[in-house]
Amino acid sequence: MNRVVLAFPPLVESSFGRYFPSLAVLAGYLGSRGIPADQWDLNEEFALALLDQEHLRAAAEGRLTGLPPTSAEVMSAVAGRWLGAHPEVLFDAEGRHAFAADTGAAYLLSALAKPYLVDPEPEWLGDGELLGSGRTEVYRAFYERLGLGRRIPGDVRLFGISVPMGPQLIPALLLAEAVKRARPELRVVLGGPTLSLMQEEDLSVLLRTHHQVDAVIRFDGELPLVRLYEQACDGGVWDPAAVPGTSARSGESVVHAAPGPGLHPNVLPHADYDRVLLGRLAGAEIGIMQARGCYWGKCDYCDFVELYDGSPPYRGRSVKTFVAELEHQVEVHGVRHFELITESIPPAFARRFCDEVISRGLDVTWNSFAMVDRRFDAELLRLMVRAGCEYLVIGMETTNSRVLKLVHKSADRDENIRFMREAHDAGMKLRVNLIPDLPSTTLEEALEALGDVAEMADCVELFTVFPFEATRSSEIGRNPERFGLVVASEIAGTDQQAQYALNHLGSIDPAMTDHERLRVHRAFRDFSVAHGSDRMRETGTAFLDRMPEPGEPVRFGLEYLDVLPRGGELVVTHILRRERTVLPAVVAAALAPWRDGSPLTLGRLAELRGAGWAAQVMGQLVEARMLMPAAAPARPARSARVGTLHG
Repeated sequence: MNRVVLAFPPLVESSFGRYFPSLAVLAGYLGSRGIPADQWDLNEEFALALLDQEHLRAAAEGRLTGLPPTSAEVMSAVAGRWLGAHPEVLFDAEGRHAFAADTGAAYLLSALAKPYLVDPEPEWLGDGELLGSGRTEVYRAFYERLGLGRRIPGDVRLFGISVPMGPQLIPALLLAEAVKRARPELRVVLGGPTLSLMQEEDLSVLLRTHHQVDAVIRFDGELPLVRLYEQACDGGVWDPAAVPGTSARSGESVVHAAPGPGLHPNVLPHADYDRVLLGRLAGAEIGIMQARGCYWGKCDYCDFVELYDGSPPYRGRSVKTFVAELEHQVEVHGVRHFELITESIPPAFARRFCDEVISRGLDVTWNSFAMVDRRFDAELLRLMVRAGCEYLVIGMETTNSRVLKLVHKSADRDENIRFMREAHDAGMKLRVNLIPDLPSTTLEEALEALGDVAEMADCVELFTVFPFEATRSSEIGRNPERFGLVVASEIAGTDQQAQYALNHLGSIDPAMTDHERLRVHRAFRDFSVAHGSDRMRETGTAFLDRMPEPGEPVRFGLEYLDVLPRGGELVVTHILRRERTVLPAVVAAALAPWRDGSPLTLGRLAELRGAGWAAQVMGQLVEARMLMPAAAPARPARSARVGTLHG
């Protein structure tokens, strides 16, 4: 039987250490049709390449593959130095990957990766020569090392590349190019949200320029993928334009076939998670599809309601079929930690699902995206915690009722505050997303919203801030004037948070000046960082949080510090707290005898430099959490460069 390869390319740094479910869902459907599929998580393999000691040494010196030299102070250099000395922290005792960025020091892996992100600007679509630029060298070298000619099984006829995220598009085109170079006869097909959100004219340019791509699947992928597989195996008939939901070259033109209805999640077979891919992850989590589309589906700034053209905007799975898959995955893989794949879990589904989990006595934990909805009342939130809900990710965005109504969010200010308070009382962990400058938000309104969330900070585990970006495929992008925006194509956007410039709508929001908007972004980010730093402090329990007694021996916690000389100063990055401190030259020189981790006392420092100066410096070191009790066990550092505060 001819095979299919399903590949997930770089670069999605937020998916390091995780198994993105798109491959497993497609492989499950292909398998139900008798079509064997190999799954390649090249994003995870790219993470391993970043952790190669040669690459870490180069990054530590500011030498990133194909990129201009950088300062040794940037976070990618910090990551190179510290991970080069402590690579074991990203692997458990069995060698499994602990790469998820929300755990420990794994965020440093994301810091290594981010300089290699390529946000595909329009010129990448129509200029094939750009794929040979320096910015892509790291990917071309990576694919070369994979040895695709040997790696692709001989009975493969179709190579599918899943592209959910914008920064994967250029690596996907490079992968397609490498596949065609190794196996010219293979049919290469791209699909995923990045392609589904692309304007048809942009997609036409891509296909006319990049002939290494034989077809693109838009929207639901299962049925078109099987049709294209059948054509690829036919030996002569290749007519992707005849397949609904497919875009492809046809002679000198590009044809975009209208999408047909996709399958309902209730009839999809269980996702087929590859045992090898899953087995290499520490604390593996399995995603189970709860729905396609959003039960609310009205938020005007959201793109994801656009992903299922040709099908109903919302297709929710029954509790019966959902729990059946959950039990199947527990039985097959022994995994008991799950992510619900949904834009937002509906309250009614949540209630029935939790009742089923409790009545069956299922020992599982799970998390989900959710929106603030009055039907998530105190009783339901308590039920969800009892049923194993570990946390919810909430797209709250703001607490300003006027703005929330304008963009058609479900909740207002009072409902948001009620939800956070009742979730906290129920023991529910929340990770809240904020967009401080949704269209028409004024400076005063933004700062009032910041005051609201700051008052509720104890109810939230994590805040993530996203500057607003108008996207062409959202309702705001289609009708910007309704939301007070002025289209200005030359405006590139403040932060390009979507990492997908092709979908960006250049616009101006006159509700705030540029200076006011930067002030708001800075204030929200400072708040989220400070909130996160408070949580980081709790992780470093071995560090002193008080002034030591005069004769109490302490030492620098070198195993968690990256130390970089800068003239006579020392730039110290605390890995656990994710904070940076600069020790002035006079302080660095005075502390020289103890910068190798030797025991230090406040009394000894006072004898040398005076009691007042010693107390001030020691207080600053304690505040920065650089000191540990001298007897605290130290993990041996593998590099003297990182393991001492040398000057």
